[in-house]
Order: sequence, then C-alpha cells, then structure tokens
Amino acid sequence: MRPVRLGVYEKALPTALAWPERLALARRLGFDYLELSVDESEGRLARLDAGCAERRAIRDAVAATGVPVQSLCLSAHRRYALGSADPATRTRAHEVFLRAVELAYELGVRTVQLAGYYVYYEDETPAAAERYAEGVARGAEAAAAAGVMLGIENMDTVGLASLAEGVALLDRIGSPWLQLYPDLGNLIERRRDPLRELAAARGRMVALHLKDARPGEPRRVPFGEGGVPFVAALERLRADGYAGPMLVEMWNDDAPDSVARLAAARGWVAARLREAGCVVPEVTA
Repeated sequence: MRPVRLGVYEKALPTALAWPERLALARRLGFDYLELSVDESEGRLARLDAGCAERRAIRDAVAATGVPVQSLCLSAHRRYALGSADPATRTRAHEVFLRAVELAYELGVRTVQLAGYYVYYEDETPAAAERYAEGVARGAEAAAAAGVMLGIENMDTVGLASLAEGVALLDRIGSPWLQLYPDLGNLIERRRDPLRELAAARGRMVALHLKDARPGEPRRVPFGEGGVPFVAALERLRADGYAGPMLVEMWNDDAPDSVARLAAARGWVAARLREAGCVVPEVTA
C-alpha cells in the first residue's frame, strides 16, 4: 500500500514567510505538498498577474526544498462569481478562471480547486446555478487544453453543498478534467451524511480536504472537537479504492503558536489515517 500523500493549506502557515522558508517549513512538519491560495484579497489575486521572475522564484523554491505546489485553491470566485447576474462580474470571473489555469500550468500545479458557490454576495437563484454551470463548462475547456485537473469543492453555504449534486453537474458537463474535491467538514456543517456522500462520489474525487467542523461552524474547529467521523470516512474511502492526495486545511491567523498547532494537527490527522488502515510516514527531525 502506498503512503498517503498529505498536503497542507498555505493559510495554515505563517503569512510573512518567503517561498523557500514556507516550503521548507511544510517539509519539516511532515507534509508532502502545499496548496496555494488565490482568494478574493488583492494580494492573492495579484498572483494571477505575477511576472516571469516571481513565478520562477516559486519554481526555484520547489526545486530547492523538494516540496511541490501541487494544488491551487481558487476561492476568488466568491468575489467574482461565475453565477453572478452581472455580465461584467461573470466576464471577470472567467478571466480569473483562465489566469488560474495558466498559473497552475506554469507552476506545475496538478489540481485547481473550484468553489461550489453559485454566487456568494448575491441572492442564489436557479438562474445563478445555471450561469455557474455554464461558467464551469467554459473554464473546463481551458483546463483541458492545459492538462490541468479541476476539482469542485462542496461548500459550507447554499450552492453546491452535496457531492451527489456535484456528480450530477459533472455528468452534465462531461469533461474528464472536471471532478470533485470533497471537504469533509463542509458536509458536517451542512448536516450531510459523509459516508453516503462519499459513496455517491466514488471514482469522481481528485483530492480531499480534511478539517473538522460542526453544524453552523465550518472553520477553525480544532481537530477532534467537531463532528466529522474521520476514521469511518477514511475507512470508507480506503474500501472504495481512493488513493488520491489529502490536505490538512486550517488557518494560522498569524497566531504566535501557529506552527505548534499545525504540527499537532498533522499528528492528529496522521493518527486517524493509521486507525483507518492507511500508511502515513512518521515525521523525522
């Protein structure tokens, strides 16, 4: 059995680190890869317009540390929604989509995670869901041309909150470059049955977000204090033959003990993976 490829979300690490230090820290804590964030903030949106030198610096840091930037979390579509009623916002959303695929291609990123929000700052309507589907289909064409995989995340609000709903969308669009990127915590937040949802998504998952959560509380719930049945869910995945990467998702919030908390979280998650029969290497100094 191959060891689990365990990644870490960029926002779990101290914000001020340069790329060599950020990736070196991820390696020291026992993570195999990092997930880059392109969210709705100006600073992270600017990454889509980064020049050759900045992108080369990231590639050089990957080469120096041996820790790849394997996935990209594209949450900027909260601000520029694919399902927006405003044509100008949809145009900007498509531009963000295309630039994210281009950035992923140039950095060697394997998967771009798409948010399942039809809209975020607008009222959700059936028309918004339809526009979202059309926007995802357009972006999937660009991803296919670049050979970049897309994974839609089930969300912690309305929108695409069910993996079964996600499978229906995948079947409608019909692109092998478009699959699911489940978030176990969001399933609990939406009061969904993780085992039933994972069974519905069998064979359609390219990566997995691991975080704890409670109904109505999707973020910053310490591992082990929420309602996610980690061992049962991981056993379900293993029985169904899932062998893709898994990512520890948490936020450091620039807390002085953020590195220690991340190390503890990695240890907790690794223990649950081993309980489920998965192979996870020990962290070596």
